[in-house]
Amino acid sequence: MSERKPKDYGKTRGVRGAGEVPAEPEGASPEEGRGVSRREFLAAAGFTLAGAVVAGCARAPVEKAIPYLVQPEHIVPGRAYHYASTCGGCASSCGVVVKNRDGRPIKVEGNAEHPLSRGGLCAVGQATVLGLYDSHRLASPLAGGRETTWAAVDRAVGERLAAIRAEGGAVRFLSGTEASPTARAEIERFLAGFASGRHVEYDTLSSAAILDAHERTHGARLLPRYHLDRSEVIVGVDADFLGTWISPVEYTAGYRAGRTLEGRPPRLSYHVQFESRMSLTGSNADVRYAVRPGDLGVVMDGLARRLAARAGVVVPGEGGGAEPFPAETLDRLAERLWRARGRSLVLCGSQEIQTQLRCNFVNHLLGNYGATLEVARPSFQRRGSDRALEELQRELNRGEVAALFVRDVDPVYDLPDGETWARAMKEVALTVSFAASVDETASVSAYVCPDHHYLEAWRDAEPAAGVFGLTQPALSPLGGTRAMIESLAVWRGEAKAAYDLIREHWEARVYPLAVPERTFRTFWERAVHDGYVEVATEAVAGGEFDMSAVRPGYEAPAAAEGAFALVLYPKVAIVDGHHASNPWLQELPDPVTKAVWDNYACLSPRAAAAQGLAEGDVVRVEAPGGTTAEFPVLVQPGQHDGVVAVALGYGRRETRRFAGIGPRWLEGRPTVEEGGVVGTRAAPFLAWENGTRRYLREGVKVVKTGKRHDLAITQGHHSLSVPPELATPGAETRPIVQETTLPAFVGNPAAGGHPHHNPAPGSREDLWPDDHKYPGHHWGIVVDLNACTGCSACVVSCQAENNLPVVGKDEVRRSREMHWLRIDRYYAGPEAAPTVVHQPMFCQHCDYAPCETVCPVLATVHSREGLSEQVYNRCVGTRFCEANCPYKVRRFNWFHYRRDDERENLVLNPDVVVRSRGVMEKCTFCVQRIQEAKIEAKRQGRAPEEGDIRTACQQSCPAGAIVFGDLNDPRSRVSRLAADPRRYDVLAELNLRPSVGYLRLVRNTA
Repeated sequence: MSERKPKDYGKTRGVRGAGEVPAEPEGASPEEGRGVSRREFLAAAGFTLAGAVVAGCARAPVEKAIPYLVQPEHIVPGRAYHYASTCGGCASSCGVVVKNRDGRPIKVEGNAEHPLSRGGLCAVGQATVLGLYDSHRLASPLAGGRETTWAAVDRAVGERLAAIRAEGGAVRFLSGTEASPTARAEIERFLAGFASGRHVEYDTLSSAAILDAHERTHGARLLPRYHLDRSEVIVGVDADFLGTWISPVEYTAGYRAGRTLEGRPPRLSYHVQFESRMSLTGSNADVRYAVRPGDLGVVMDGLARRLAARAGVVVPGEGGGAEPFPAETLDRLAERLWRARGRSLVLCGSQEIQTQLRCNFVNHLLGNYGATLEVARPSFQRRGSDRALEELQRELNRGEVAALFVRDVDPVYDLPDGETWARAMKEVALTVSFAASVDETASVSAYVCPDHHYLEAWRDAEPAAGVFGLTQPALSPLGGTRAMIESLAVWRGEAKAAYDLIREHWEARVYPLAVPERTFRTFWERAVHDGYVEVATEAVAGGEFDMSAVRPGYEAPAAAEGAFALVLYPKVAIVDGHHASNPWLQELPDPVTKAVWDNYACLSPRAAAAQGLAEGDVVRVEAPGGTTAEFPVLVQPGQHDGVVAVALGYGRRETRRFAGIGPRWLEGRPTVEEGGVVGTRAAPFLAWENGTRRYLREGVKVVKTGKRHDLAITQGHHSLSVPPELATPGAETRPIVQETTLPAFVGNPAAGGHPHHNPAPGSREDLWPDDHKYPGHHWGIVVDLNACTGCSACVVSCQAENNLPVVGKDEVRRSREMHWLRIDRYYAGPEAAPTVVHQPMFCQHCDYAPCETVCPVLATVHSREGLSEQVYNRCVGTRFCEANCPYKVRRFNWFHYRRDDERENLVLNPDVVVRSRGVMEKCTFCVQRIQEAKIEAKRQGRAPEEGDIRTACQQSCPAGAIVFGDLNDPRSRVSRLAADPRRYDVLAELNLRPSVGYLRLVRNTA
């Protein structure tokens, strides 16, 4: 947690003081002009720098360190300090701890004490620190596309608002889900000054159907708070809750809590997933069904009818459509749900209100309301209303809006009719965007008033009822930006700092809900220190479940002959495109497809074969109404044959900067196709239906164009099946990933193992000398495959911690990616219905490391604490070690990758050297963190303790799948897990004695 005491805003906070002007010029000395001094001569001779002696008076410029004049409390130059804060990457508002070094944030970690995120953080949250140093962020406001001053903007906007107020014009404030209670209150105060003012919220990834359905069944438009940790049976219907749906970090932590395998009998929730494409959540399900999108409502209706019959509830309506699989499938699931009443949860991501009404009905019949999902104290992570957005669009088209303010959304890009929005906005008298860069909407706005990055700002959030988060600035703004709430305060005639606005709001609205005996000052300082508070709030007013709102009986839309259903979905890294300008996220392999720097049209193997398509073939997707776009094909096992799936968030104008990204030798060679942007915009395929935005289009055609577009995919082998030529009797899968079933595990905790004969160290069969002794520490990792979901947050965390470069699409195509940690994704079983496993893979730090034996210059060596170390200064780039590594986890630094942006270089971790070209790199177990913790423990006069050292991948994992520690300490958690009967080593038959172990995957398939 934060190491400093909370301060009042305005005091010195990590700002370097200005030093005094030196009396002598830079580089001068009293000995200047007297030839070579004795000290200079000895220094030169000692380092055999004869050239320096010959040069005589030639000297390097003197660099002076400027000390703090007033050193901030608890800040020591060269040592990290931390701020508790709240992530601003999305409306989920996870708790974070920001690591600062010498006045600049360099790493964002999850706050382990936060009640929602519980210490985890997603890939997007990890990458937000790079967005802070984005040199393309606006440094000043714009008027008519040109830089201007805040005084000029305030004067012009104020005059126009005064005229609108006098004329009684309509003012609209358009935003995404506004997580900040202070910002919501400030927007309300601002709009109250006009005859017609309204705040409209919409979510780029809409969940409006869930809120609208609860308005009908419960009398209050709300999003329930889902508790997966309390659920023994989980049914997901088109809801990627472990990947991109609403609050994946929170849901992953809850999901993991219900699948710990602890206790007797072991706790392992039963997860069934119905979906049309292979999602991250579907890849983790115990049982998964690929269903045509139009049949998802049939599935929900079938569950509703079966559970109603068991509950003795008579519901009106005729029977639904033909179910997509045998009746006994839903019979078994309904029976299992019924036995777990009050301990089950059905989640639905559909944007069809009737399907959501049936989902509410199912949870009501199961007694889940108040148990595994709360409506009395709901979530506020989605508030958007598609109906209100549609009405605003009609108002704009009719010319009824006098002023439009836009924050945290980009309707010109996000919405299917973005061109219509752009034309309508140009006709509005006053348009203001608070975007941090010139996105599609900002480009047609009269004024752009850039807001701070969240790491520069005071903000607050209320992601769930009673859970309030605070965001505090980790550094001063890097440009001339201004907080949105400060701008609104100025324009309504009451200029105040964001800090004052937030503190006043908390004193008036939040503090009265807290423990009454504490003073507000104490309450506030504790909130700043912890980054959040939990208070008791009043229950949301809502009535009893309204049965009349539910009308079972669902007919699936008929599928046109030869046509596909187009499914539009978000990727884990790019999501809705809000962070598409972040290269860490563009180069993060998608957890399912393993592709980077592109979106594509996913087709099932059978559908691709029927169309005569192979991976990389370009197809034209044609939707009814004339919408068309071209995408390369990616063949995706597990996808329904009648579905083509395309990711949203690509084709943004901001990604033109990435044309030609890569090493210096690629300068001038464009590597990003499609007109210089990354991917193709898919938003035009979105559709409006019954007041909601739909991410599904029926009747779509896929036409082969004859073009090619090679995808950059980081994994070349995808199957765990044993090739026929290597098959042995009884062998069905490779032992790289070992798994078993819950009944087998209950009977034998070591079930599913593949025994290997490992010769005893020092025996005649052992070719390695038994010379690796670890009298002190022996560092190791154990990865629980039952916990890992493949979310890839650890990959970005490792990149941020260890200064890994972005290499660009062309280099990834050549298999030259630089990630030290990868998540291998394997399929097993038939292509139409495969099972999927995710396996983190990094340097195994083998005791008998084959890389060490082949290095001709001893650049890779073993430490006394079990670490396989890489000495960069010795490495000459033979790459023998890479060829000899059976785990393929070593990375060769082929080029001088781009490091020419001084601002973006501020993200580099000073504890880790930036490697020059021509050296081998790999996972180090975050040796810099190990050394830092050992030094700190020594300073305190003790030995390092459990929890002192956490690797970057371990610290970021929302599921807690990675455990690091001392294998020599029998009390450490990693030591206990290493002795677990589920533990196994990858490629154990090679007798390499890795320091990384894995716990077998256990599936609840009974």
